[in-house]
Formats: sequence, structure tokens, C-alpha cells
Amino acid sequence: MARPDLHGTRMLGFRPIHLDAVTTLIAGLANGLPTVRHRSGVTPAILGAYARAGLVVEEELHPYAEGDEAYAIANRLVARGFRLSAPYPLPPGRFRDADHLVPPALWRRLNAKDRLGDLVPPAHRMDRRVLTPDAVRRMPFEGPVWLKAAGRAATGWGFAVRHAPDRPARDAGAAELAALGAEGIVVEDDAGPGPSWCVSIAVGEGGTRYAGMAEQVFAAPGRQSGSRVDPATPLPDAARALAVAVGETARALGFRGLAGLDIGRARDGRLVVFDPNFRFNASSAQAMLHDAAAARSGLPASRSVQIARPDPMETLIARSDGAVAEGWFVPTRLLDASLLPAAEGLSLVTGFVLGHDAADAARRAGVLAARLAGG
Repeated sequence: MARPDLHGTRMLGFRPIHLDAVTTLIAGLANGLPTVRHRSGVTPAILGAYARAGLVVEEELHPYAEGDEAYAIANRLVARGFRLSAPYPLPPGRFRDADHLVPPALWRRLNAKDRLGDLVPPAHRMDRRVLTPDAVRRMPFEGPVWLKAAGRAATGWGFAVRHAPDRPARDAGAAELAALGAEGIVVEDDAGPGPSWCVSIAVGEGGTRYAGMAEQVFAAPGRQSGSRVDPATPLPDAARALAVAVGETARALGFRGLAGLDIGRARDGRLVVFDPNFRFNASSAQAMLHDAAAARSGLPASRSVQIARPDPMETLIARSDGAVAEGWFVPTRLLDASLLPAAEGLSLVTGFVLGHDAADAARRAGVLAARLAGG
């Protein structure tokens, strides 16, 4: 049950569309469980498109049309003995703490950027301190840093992160985060331009398992524009072990579910954890499905895509079916705008394309976009 509210997602920059669109993610990764999903993401046409791509969705689906209906369905599932799992905090007062798989207070602690030290040993963290916005502006500038919103509000998507290569950028970033309502600011040393990956883990009763990875692609520092799996930049075995170890620490505290840890290589060669993401991530489906898709297609690289189009969903599915049949496109989230007014007429096609290498995957992403546009 993933439907949050705008206040609880204010540090993510959520707009009304995101409240329902987030419920349509990770199709096929929650098989065997009841799921509460907006109807715009689970139409027969969409489920058929997934099936043709080899993405099996075997959930106990509970589609809804309006927010209150989603919460009513969730209450009925709780009454049946299920507990709620969500990537972001659910509206306060809607459910009891005992109704959640992960208690809200624990969720906030694990995802707080200023509590990273609870999970990750110093050798795998960049030097960081937590200051007030005014204290950030008063401190001497000693080199590039990252500014991240501290506190218990949900963060993500890079919305509450600023890169500060110089003092004016640092002071402006501190002011921007303060204006967003940050309780404090994490000032983290810049690790350098090395690669970084979102490493997926699955934390269950019996332990933590590595569940795949996707390298982060940035349009600008701190502004992630997508993700890729590139054989030329494989995840080090030590990073996999680090992610599992952090997951085990969270498991001992009571966390259960999917998570993703942002791990990179610093300029001094160390593997460092930048951010805790104890929730499913934008790259979770690509990370967890890539190996199977690559084995089927013989294409070892992949690149995420998200394309918004004003065309009917049935048309978009028909235009993408060729790429699906050829094995180089896997849809992971399709959203029919005709069933979600907040989408403002733009249907979404989200997934990943595969290629012989990263450049070929990027080229095919352009081919897919052209096909969806009718070209």
C-alpha cells in the first residue's frame, strides 16, 4: 500500500500525480502478496503488455480509483491480518503503528540522512557534519561539499540535495534547503567523480540478500537522470558485501522489505555509502530484472527510460510491442493517463532498454522514444 500524501512527501517535490503513480511501481516484484494499486497502472491492456515482455504479475490486485478508496482497501487487508509496506510515509492518523510492516519511527530513522552513522562504519562514509543553515553559511569554505536535508521527513530523487563546488553555491544551497523546511543540513565532503551504484537488497526474516544493482546516471551533480547496467563498470564484490552488511544491521533493528543503498568509489579508492534508501527505489525493477532480461536477449547492458506521451495507452503499447518482441525493451511501469486526471493527459512508459554495451542501450532508448512518438 504505497499511497502517501503531499505533506509527507514535501521534501521529494511530489505533485498530485505522484501520489497515485507511485502505487503502480514494482509490478511483478510483489508476487504472492495483496497490492493496492491505482487502476491506471493495472488495466488488462497493461497487464497483457507485461506478460508479453516476460514480466509475470501474480499479485492479489486491489485496484482503486480515488485515495479514500485506497485507504479503505488497506484497512480491510489489515483486518485480514496483513501489514502495510510503503516506500514513503502513509498519511498520519490513517493507520496504527502496529499496522505497518516497518514501524514509522524506525522507517524515519533508517532513511534519515543524518543517521547514516547508525548503519555504516566510518571507513565507508565520507566525513560529514550536521549543522543549522546559518552555521553552514558561517563555516569556512574548504572545498567542494554536498548539502543534504537532515531530519525525519522523507527525501529522495535528489530534490533535497545540493552540490556546492564553491562558497556562493554552498550558501545558496543552504538557503534553498532551509526554504524547503530542512530541520538541519548534512554537510558531506565531495567524494569525487567516481562511479556510484544503487545496490538493491531484500531484507527478510532469514537474512539479507543482494538483489541487483544499477549505476546512477546524472544530468548534473546530484540530479539523477536515470540508471544503467554497464558491464564496463561492474559492481565490486566488496560493494555487494557492504550493502548486505548494512542490510543486516537494519534487519536487526526490525526492517523488512526492499531497499537500495547508494554506494560509490571515492577518489581515495574507498567504497562509501552516500545515502540510505530503506524503500524500493526508482531503479529497483531494472536492478532486479536486468539479469533475466539480459540472459533472454543476449544483450548485457541496459538503460532506464521514462517517456510521457499524450497518446492512448493502447497505442503506446502497440508501438512498443515490436521492441518487446525483439527482446530489447522491458516495460516495468505503464500508466494510462485517461484513468488518472492528475496525469494531465500524459501517459507514462517506464522500463529499460537493453543493448550490446552502454552506448548501444542509449541509442536504442532514442529508437524507442521515436517509435512511441509514431516515428
